[in-house]
Amino acid sequence: MKTPNFENGQIILEPNGLILEASDEFCDWVGQSMSKIKGQSFWQIMVSMEKEWGALIPKIEEKENVKYFLPLGIGDKSSIGIHITHKKYPKLKISILSITTGLAPHDSLKDAFLGDLMQNPKAIASTLVRLQKAESRLADYISNFPGIFFTQRPDMSFSYLSKGIRNLFPEEFREFSRDSGLFLSKILEQDREHYLNEINSQKPSGQTFSFTYRVVLPQTHQVLYLLDVRTPSITSQGKLLSYDGVLIDITRQAIAEHRLSNSVWREGLATLTNGLVHDFSNLMAGIFSISELYFGMMEKDDPMANGMGQIKKSAMQAQKLVRRIIDLHREKPANRAVQDLRLLLKDQMDLLEIIIPRSAKIKTNFGKEALPAFIEETGFRQVILNLAINARDAIGRTGKISISIRKVEEGSPLLSDQKSDSEVAECTGAEVSISDNGKGIPDSIKEKLFDPFFSTKDATKGSGFGLYNSKLFIEDHNGKIGFVSEEGKGSTFFLFIPLFVNEASKKKNLKKERRATREFVKVRRSNPPKA
Repeated sequence: MKTPNFENGQIILEPNGLILEASDEFCDWVGQSMSKIKGQSFWQIMVSMEKEWGALIPKIEEKENVKYFLPLGIGDKSSIGIHITHKKYPKLKISILSITTGLAPHDSLKDAFLGDLMQNPKAIASTLVRLQKAESRLADYISNFPGIFFTQRPDMSFSYLSKGIRNLFPEEFREFSRDSGLFLSKILEQDREHYLNEINSQKPSGQTFSFTYRVVLPQTHQVLYLLDVRTPSITSQGKLLSYDGVLIDITRQAIAEHRLSNSVWREGLATLTNGLVHDFSNLMAGIFSISELYFGMMEKDDPMANGMGQIKKSAMQAQKLVRRIIDLHREKPANRAVQDLRLLLKDQMDLLEIIIPRSAKIKTNFGKEALPAFIEETGFRQVILNLAINARDAIGRTGKISISIRKVEEGSPLLSDQKSDSEVAECTGAEVSISDNGKGIPDSIKEKLFDPFFSTKDATKGSGFGLYNSKLFIEDHNGKIGFVSEEGKGSTFFLFIPLFVNEASKKKNLKKERRATREFVKVRRSNPPKA
């Protein structure tokens, strides 16, 4: 019997078992062309090739969706043969057969004689080729799978880790096979006890189990959530031999689930706080009106005038603060309009002074020149708030934060006060910079800083979208966002936003350019260059 040299032959049958279509590989194997075997009985063709198969192959019209094995070689216990899978499609009135070569099923293989293999060298070669292909495919799958396969010893060291471990721990991945406590040290301290408890509690059952914990990457200090799916290998006496499993990075899912689980109560809280904020705003409006009335009735030398004036001023500031909170809770962004960035930034300081610790020092420089820009106000305020929160987290309870805004002419460098090769402004715009003297940003994470979901904070403290959303907002306004940082010395983030130029200003600038051009031409004519 000639061993098939194909991996998968396909045959389409009519409901009565007659061949309707067959692949070239199958035709080559049976030694007949498609035109000859079309309309023949598949059962009869197979029996004509090997009589003993007649008892093993059910007539196609009598069986539905079955698998069966036809041995090649000596007897019905041959270790190599043909696997046939039969699938019926009643609506199409056809059946499809898939034929592959391979080892016998496990129950048959354990009774087979190894000498059967030696009787058929072609079968040996075919099987080895298939095994080699299967091994190659498995290796590709493991390499490209978005996870890390592992085998872990009872002492917590690893006897096997797939290549994905190198992406997480590029300098220490070899040590995991020798140091039993190294992987445990990479787990976030708050999760180590949970990790050990889960492993110890699941040992006796021997069943596959899964749990989640967090690890900290040494290069970027990024916190990752890992899903650990493992199966204990236990002897009949109950002794643990090893764990086989896979580690999968589920950081994005964990953050998304956290945000989703909190969305319901946050929506309710937002509705509640908005109502309270409006009521509070009305109360402060009444306090401001009364204080303004009484203050206007007082003489300048009245001893209570200063106090009443302070009440009036505080009531006005409270109303502004409430307005900022309302703006930040808007479900839809406000329409773009021409806004003075200097005044927006100055006005935002009431919120910034609340989120930044009182023990920290804040230095501001807003200048006196108006800086109009065509911008969405609420989004701008949120960007400033995000950058200020990052600066606050960098300095902790003490430290310094500097916030400034200045006009930058076209062609002038951005962040001109920094010792770096900064970018050049492509047009006239305003530059907002927020600096801190905190711990700085490691070089290893600078390229990832604006990526979505990237955060060195715990999921409850950072979503990984603050800088990403800020980048989208600034780029949507044809601006730029960037930073300079030196580890241990602090960071400076900057925003560059083009300034608004109305038609009158454009015409005025155009007239100036034309006047300057005419003056230049006159000078050149009166003083021509020497030959």
